[in-house]
Amino acid sequence: MRLSDFLRSNVELILKQWDEFARKIYPIDNFSLEMLRDHARGIVDAIASDLESAGSELQGLPESCGKGPQAPLLTAAEMHGSARFAQGCDVNQAIAEFRALRASVLRLYRDNLALPPAQADDISRFNDAVDRAVAGSLASFTELKNRQTRLLEVLLANSPDLNYIVEPDGNLLYANKSFADVFGKSPAELIGMNFFVLCAPFIDDIDKRIRKVVANRKTYRNEMSTGSVMDDGRTFEYLLVPVLNRSGRCEAVAGSARDITERKAAEERVRRSANYDSLTDLANRSLFRERLRHELKHAARNRLILSLLFIDLDRFKEVNDDLGHAAGDQLLKQAASRISGCVRDTDTVARLGGDEFTVILTDVTDPAHIDNIAAEIIRELRRPFALDLGEAGISASLGISLYPVDGNTADELVSSADEAMYAAKNAGRDQYRFFTAEMRGHTPRIRCAGHNAKPNS
Repeated sequence: MRLSDFLRSNVELILKQWDEFARKIYPIDNFSLEMLRDHARGIVDAIASDLESAGSELQGLPESCGKGPQAPLLTAAEMHGSARFAQGCDVNQAIAEFRALRASVLRLYRDNLALPPAQADDISRFNDAVDRAVAGSLASFTELKNRQTRLLEVLLANSPDLNYIVEPDGNLLYANKSFADVFGKSPAELIGMNFFVLCAPFIDDIDKRIRKVVANRKTYRNEMSTGSVMDDGRTFEYLLVPVLNRSGRCEAVAGSARDITERKAAEERVRRSANYDSLTDLANRSLFRERLRHELKHAARNRLILSLLFIDLDRFKEVNDDLGHAAGDQLLKQAASRISGCVRDTDTVARLGGDEFTVILTDVTDPAHIDNIAAEIIRELRRPFALDLGEAGISASLGISLYPVDGNTADELVSSADEAMYAAKNAGRDQYRFFTAEMRGHTPRIRCAGHNAKPNS
């Protein structure tokens, strides 16, 4: 029996052995029988047809090197190479299938037949056919691999993100142009340099983070700032991804860093607009309420006194009427600065709107401290304000409530401080008053013109 006839009559047995070997080199549960046999039958059939066709060993030589004309054998093998690439196999695995096919067919053939000398040429031509199939599969696999590499290289090289690959010991294997530009070098100049040394000015413990990714084989995400290195101070979000070999060991770390400076700035603008007064940059009503509730819980846990100051500017409307809203805005900003200068950084100063301000004094251990702060604020707001259109003079009425004696909730403290502020205003303005129980519901709500002023922002 000629080898070509043997291939056709024993194709199922050959494919069965193909499956068994393929399952050993592709230990993947979702590799189905159809995927393993995808082009195997066509390759066996093409080899049989090749053995039946006319031609000499010399004619087959160029094809075995991948340089011959297109033929069904190469087409089937090329489809096999393309399929294995698409399935994520490596080239050694794909070629190993052909080596197994060669060994399996020759073993089966010799076990079933005594080869006469006249049939020895079949073996030689069979080996040539397998070589041509290997060359065709390898060429197809390599072409797709090279194309993928080119496309990825173009993508990474031209990406605005900083992309790099580093070995566990810090040796830099790859860097794209964006990454190299940070250091004023070309990508080629960076290859082989120590990544840890390069990035030390940006992230002090980058070596520890890389080694942690290598050890636990988990992706790491964080942010870093280049403010200490670059004049414009950029913020980057970076990602460290372990690159695992076939045995599951991390052989490298692929990293990328994206400039998120503008995004962070936009987020900060949104955050500030939601929590801060646009004119004075003080906490607004919403943030004031949030801070007051937080500080009340802190005071309750630690049994501390908390004081709330409610400040209303006297004669503010006169400044608006005489000098205009622009001058009123100037005065409000200066008033905010003066009030803030009277308290600690840990205290909260807020503008509720118009000419109303509040101060939350926290961790009060000496009640005299409250008197001193209130008196200082009154003195500061009494000083003349230098505005673009002239000098303006105002004063302030200030009410004070204390936790827990004047209220246990934010609403109760605000109401008590507001009552005390009206008491100060009704007593002649330019002074402060502590809340007393007698004020509750009995303080005349006679506002001066300045208190009715609308917000200037």
